[in-house]
Order: sequence, then C-alpha cells, then structure tokens
Amino acid sequence: ALGVIPGVSFQGAALDPDDPNKEAAAPHILSVSVEGVRAEVLLHALEERGVYISSGSACSSNKPAPSRTLKAIGIPEALLDSTVRLSFSADTSLEELDYAAAVMKETVPALQKYTRR
Repeated sequence: ALGVIPGVSFQGAALDPDDPNKEAAAPHILSVSVEGVRAEVLLHALEERGVYISSGSACSSNKPAPSRTLKAIGIPEALLDSTVRLSFSADTSLEELDYAAAVMKETVPALQKYTRR
C-alpha cells in the first residue's frame, strides 16, 4: 500500500530475493525512504495521528550525523535524512497496519508539496 505513494521507496536485503544477505534481514522492520520529507518531520506528523515510527537506522539512534548504516547499505545521499523505520511485532494487528498505511498515504503527499518547487 505504501508503494503507491510517489517518492516512497523501500530499503533492505529482505526485499530483494537475490540479495545474499536476505536471510540475515530483520523481517519485522521495514526501512522506508520518503523523497522530499525529512524523517523527523514525518515522524512528528505521523505521531500526531497515533502512528509511531523511528527515524534513520537503529544503529544511529540519537546521533545527529547521517547514519553510516544507511550509507553502507547503499541508500542515496539525498535520502539519508528521509529514511524512517517501521517496526512490527506478533501483536501488530492488520487494522493497525491498514491505519498506518492510510495515514501515510494522506500525510506524505501533504508534506511533499511543501518541498516541491
């Protein structure tokens, strides 16, 4: 559902069936880059609607510099500050996933319009 939002891309080995690191990927974490929207801005906009995400990579939490981990997995420089993490558990319901996707479909384009020229 998030893949239909213009400027949204997914990161990680788990998404590429030919990636030799696929088995080592964490299946409960989804890394998403949102072109034209800083991660912190998206994080707070979604938080206001009850959707809680994290910015950057877990390895770089609470560090002001761009994530070395995101650089290492090949995320383009322009997207380093626009990448967020969505984490799921066995207790995450389909309704919660649907709600988060719907909120992102509304929020991301609204935020992107402020960065387009």
